[in-house]
Amino acid sequence: MKKITSLLIAVTLISCTMEPKYRKPKIDLPLAENSKEKISQISWDRFFQSEDLQRVIKMALANNRDLKTANLNVESVEAIYGVTRSSLFPSISANASEIKQKAPTAFRSFTPKKQFRANLAFTSYELDFFGRLRSLKKSVFEDLLGSRQARNLVKITVISQTVNAYAQFLVDRENLRIAEENVKALEEKTRLVELRHKAGLDAPTDLLNAEANTENARLTCDNYKKFVEQDSNALMILTGKFDAESLPKIDSIDEIKIDESLLEFTPSTSLLSRPDISQAEHQLKSANADIGAARAAFFPTISLSGTYGYSSRELNSTIAPASRSWTLTPQISLPIFSGGQNIARLKNANVLKQIEIINYQQAIHTAFGEALDQFAQREASVRQLKSSDLILKMREKGFKIATAKYHQGASSSLDKIDSQLTLFLAKQNRNNVKKEYLVNLITLYKVLGGGNAIDKEEEYSIF
Repeated sequence: MKKITSLLIAVTLISCTMEPKYRKPKIDLPLAENSKEKISQISWDRFFQSEDLQRVIKMALANNRDLKTANLNVESVEAIYGVTRSSLFPSISANASEIKQKAPTAFRSFTPKKQFRANLAFTSYELDFFGRLRSLKKSVFEDLLGSRQARNLVKITVISQTVNAYAQFLVDRENLRIAEENVKALEEKTRLVELRHKAGLDAPTDLLNAEANTENARLTCDNYKKFVEQDSNALMILTGKFDAESLPKIDSIDEIKIDESLLEFTPSTSLLSRPDISQAEHQLKSANADIGAARAAFFPTISLSGTYGYSSRELNSTIAPASRSWTLTPQISLPIFSGGQNIARLKNANVLKQIEIINYQQAIHTAFGEALDQFAQREASVRQLKSSDLILKMREKGFKIATAKYHQGASSSLDKIDSQLTLFLAKQNRNNVKKEYLVNLITLYKVLGGGNAIDKEEEYSIF
C-alpha cells in the first residue's frame, strides 16, 4: 500500500499543468529609482519616534476592529487554502465491521456465525495529470497572499488615521488655549474702548466693532471646544479605549518627532511593494491560475478508489495471508459534450485575467499619482512652515517691542493689546501650517507603502 501511495503522489507531482506562464505586465514607471532603503522596510516606530505617539498607535493596532476583521479574513483564506491543498492527497479512512448471523441448518456448515472485517480505503482520488487541482490550489494560494496584503493596507491606514487624529487633537487643543487668551484680550480691549467712548475719545462705531470682534472670538473659542471634543472621540474610536488613556500626554504638536530623513529618496520600483499593488498582482496571478484549471477541464479526469485490509471469523485471530484482501478501481471520465460550458468557463477565465491586468496597471498609476502629488505638496509645505515660523518670530518680536513701549509710556494699552492679538493669530496660523506639514509626512509614509513588510509573515508552501 505504501508503494502505491508513493507512486500516486510521484505521478501527480510530475504531471503537466495547463496554466499559462505568468508574465508581469509591462508598465512605464514615471520616476527614476533613487532609494537608499525601501520604505516598506521602515517600521512605523522608526518613522514616528515620539514615545507617547507610539503608545497610542499600539493601542489602535491592538484594538481596531477593522484590523481585527482583516486578521480574521486572512485566517479564513488560510483555512480555504488548507482545504484546497488537501485535494492533492488521497483521503484515507479506516473501516471495521463485525457481522453476526444465524443461518438455516442446511447452510450452517459453510456459513460463518461471525465475520470481522477491517480495511483502509481511499475513494475517488483524482490523479492530477493535467494540473487542474494544482491550478485551483495556486489560485487560492495567491488569494491568501493577497489577503495578507489587504491586511497590511488596513494596518497602514489605521496607523495614518491614528497619527492624523493625534496631531489634530493637539493642534485644536493648543488653538483652543490661544482662542481663550484671545477672548480675554478682546474683552480687555472692549473695556478700554468703552471707557474711551464714555470719555468722548472714541466714536460709537469703535465700541460696536470692539464688541463684535469679542463676540466673534467667543464663537471661535466655542468652535475649538467642539473640535477638541470631536478629536477626542475620534481617538477613542480608533484606539478602542473610551477614556483619557487614548489621549495625548504631551502638550504641543511640536513635540511630535518624525524621522523625515527616511523619506529623502525618489521611489520607482520600490513603490511596487505597496500593499494595494502587491494585492492586485496576487489577484492577477490567481486569475492566471484559474485559466489553467479551466483548460484542464477539457481533458479526461482519472480517479482511483481502493481498499486494503483483512477479514476473519474471530476478532482476535491471527491474520493469515489468505485473509488479506485489496481492491483498486481506476475510473476515467472524458468530457464529450457539455453544451459549451467548458468553453464558456475558459473564456470567462481569460476575460477575468484581462480585468486583473487592468486593475494591476491602475493600482500602479494611482500609487505613482499619489506619490507625485505628495512630493509636490512636501516642497510647498516645507516653504510654508519656514514662512510661518519666520512670521511668528516677527510677531513675537513686535509684541515685545509694543510691551516695552507701553511700559515706557510711549504707546497705549490698546496698541499693546492689538500687537498681542496679532501674535495670537500668527500662533494659530503657524499651528495649522505645522499640522498640514505633518499630514503631508504621514500621507507620504502611507502612499509609499511604509512598513508593510516589517512584520514577520507566515511562510506557506505552494506544494
